[in-house]
Order: sequence, then structure tokens, then C-alpha cells
Amino acid sequence: MKKNKCTVCEKVKGKRKCKIREDSFVCPRCCAEIRGEDCGGCSHYAQSKKYAVEKMKKSKSRGFTAIIDPEVDEAVDKALEFVENGNLAKGEELLTELLEKHPDLHMVQYGMGTVQAMKGNHEESIIYFDKAIEIFPYFVEAWFNRGTSYQKMLDVGNTIRSYQKVVEFGDPKEQFVASALELLHSQEAITASETDGLSLEQYLESMDVFDKAFLNMKDKKYTKAILGFEKVLGQNPNHPQSHGNIGLCYAYLGKKDEALAAYERALELDPDYAPAKQNMLALLSLQDGERLQDQPTETVEFYKDRMVDEKKDT
Repeated sequence: MKKNKCTVCEKVKGKRKCKIREDSFVCPRCCAEIRGEDCGGCSHYAQSKKYAVEKMKKSKSRGFTAIIDPEVDEAVDKALEFVENGNLAKGEELLTELLEKHPDLHMVQYGMGTVQAMKGNHEESIIYFDKAIEIFPYFVEAWFNRGTSYQKMLDVGNTIRSYQKVVEFGDPKEQFVASALELLHSQEAITASETDGLSLEQYLESMDVFDKAFLNMKDKKYTKAILGFEKVLGQNPNHPQSHGNIGLCYAYLGKKDEALAAYERALELDPDYAPAKQNMLALLSLQDGERLQDQPTETVEFYKDRMVDEKKDT
């Protein structure tokens, strides 16, 4: 018998370590069939119990939905084996067929998300991981892969939130949880050094305030936007984007001196912060009494773009 064969059926690849079979590997179908109260402490057992509770809560209005379909799980695993072996096209083909038949099963959505992530289509992969999580909110692997996709996209906030869910829902003994904890600790150290000691929770709160302020600026609610950006600076005074956006708001309001002061502060913090440089030049080109004309405000991912460029150069 090959080492990678399921130790129960001995027919297909074993992918899940089984507690009640001395940590040997079993296939998803056999995992579901032999699962019982002796499986306490196993992440797959814990997730199936949580999934059952979630479905039972909805059963009165929508009817109970099967928790696990071992045959579909096995089909997803087969598709992902093709992916792991480099045959992305075949894996995607099989998962497309499964999605047509079983769009309401979390494993199928997860499988397609994994394929898209392997192809480098991280935005699309997140759509599938989100659907898997919507069906089964405690799906640790989907949260982890969602975090990995956001990390590839340099979206720090959603990366942190995804890995926090892995830690919240996962078994501390699982590798997924250990990896997520390591990444969160690493990000916390980076965040603290870059923001004068903010915790991850404070950082996420600050990001939410920034996003709301940016929406107000986009909607031309400049005074309200300034208050929001100033709130961000109350937590993180060395945030060039907030200073730069305050400058832009003042420029639109016709307050040239206040705008220039904000731009200068942004450039003191980061002399290479291009948006502040460009907006300051535009403001200085105006005649006395003129104000910067309102323009559609677009998100400028300056730091994200710079990180992408730096990665390309390494």
C-alpha cells in the first residue's frame, strides 16, 4: 500500500490526519463516515459540529441542508490534486462542473477559490472564498487562503482580519493556526514600528476611520472629511496620506495656507510622497483667490504601488 493512500478505504489519497487512527491519513469520505464523539479535538470534527449548529439555526425558515457530501468532497480533492500536480486547466474544468451542480456546498466554492489563487487571480479567488465562508462561517482553510490572497494583493487590513478568524475558529494545534499566528505577530511588529506603537486592533480601527473620511472627501463633504483624517492623525500622527488628504480638502475649500501646511507636513514625513508633491504644485500654480477645482476623487494606492515596484526590482 502506498503511503499516500487512505488508511481506511485504501483506494484514494489520504489528505486528513485522523486522530482516532493514530494520526494516519484518511480521505474526506472516510473521514465523514468514521467521524464520531471520539474525534473531539480534531479540527474537521469541530468544524462539522459548528457547521451543523449554523445550519440548524436556519432550518426553521429554509429547511435543513446536508452538512457534508463525502462524494463531492472527494471530487474536490481529486480536482485539487490535478492543480497540485501542475494541471490547472483540468482542475478548473472539474471544479467548474462541480460548481454547476453544487454551488451551495462550501468545499466546491473553496476548491475553485484555490484554483484561482494558484493561477494568480487573487481578486477572483476571494470571491469564491467569501462564498465558502458565507455558507460555512467557521471554515478555517477558507479564511486562511482568503488571508493569503489579500496578502498577495498587499491589502493589509483584510489580511489581518482573515488571519484573526483563523486563530479564532481554528484548533491551536493545526498548522493553519500556527502560521496565521506567526504572520499576525510579524504584522503587529511592523505596524507598531510604523505607527508609533499602534496595536493591530487600533490600526484596523484607524483604517476604517480613514476609509470613511476618504468617502466623505469623494462625496465633496470636505469639512467632514477633514475631521475624519484628523481623527486618524490623533492615533497615528505620522500618517502622510491623512496629511495629504487634509491638504487636498483645504485646497478644494479655497484655504490655500492650510492646504500648503498640510502638504508640507506630509512631505516632512515622506519626501517621496508623490500625491502631496503633485497637489502642492497644482495649488501653487493658482492665482491668489483661486481655489483648486473639484475633480473626481480616485483612490491613489501610492504605497501599495511602491511596494509592488520594489518587489519587481528584487
